Amino acid sequence: MDGYAADRHTWRVDDLKAAWYDLQLTGKVHVSLPHLAAEALAAGFDGPMLRELAGLGIRDDLEALRLLPMVLAESGCDLGSGEESWGEIMSWASSRDRFEPDLVARTEQALAVVQRDLDRTGAKVGRLTLHWTGRFDDDGEPQLLLGFDGEPFRGGGDPPPCVGGPDLPRTVLSVAAGVQECIMELFVFFWPECPLHRRGLHLPESDSEWAGAGWPAWRCRGAGGHDIALLGRLCKGVSPIR
Repeated sequence: MDGYAADRHTWRVDDLKAAWYDLQLTGKVHVSLPHLAAEALAAGFDGPMLRELAGLGIRDDLEALRLLPMVLAESGCDLGSGEESWGEIMSWASSRDRFEPDLVARTEQALAVVQRDLDRTGAKVGRLTLHWTGRFDDDGEPQLLLGFDGEPFRGGGDPPPCVGGPDLPRTVLSVAAGVQECIMELFVFFWPECPLHRRGLHLPESDSEWAGAGWPAWRCRGAGGHDIALLGRLCKGVSPIR
């Protein structure tokens, strides 16, 4: 590759990198990523991720956003391992139709279960909402984030918790754990609380703690430990489960 071609190559890859940082700052990309990828190919750079990006159509915006960080990593760009790497985070309402119906039903039911506990305990945190990062994990499951009143929680220094599970109880546990972390980071208090001991309640640490009963419970570790209520059945002043 001669000097001119090398400069063109670097410029096109730099354009892709600039698009990435624009995405991080504004949540949007203001250029055609497939077009930039095609120009980088023409300038002499090559790679399987770049070719895949260049071959996308004008309606493949989400796939282009998913591929962009992989294209940049393929080209040797350091995006900073400690920085947030989400693309445009989308609302659940605008993205739910992309997912399997069983996953949608399970996730929405889990959200309703935990919202019920928030409502019945009088937690003043707003309405619990779901958001999609635009990405899928290694198992093909969407990476979903929690938030309140339509604003996704992006983490308090650490990566934000993604929620999900293979069945309803585990999805509920995932959502409940995520809500606890969100509340601690955003509102700086522990939720929920034992009405007897004024201590924060805990979720089961393993399936063996609840699988026999069929449904997980909120547990207080005070006075030797006792269950307070099944998830979804909390309320102010609830008596411990006997």
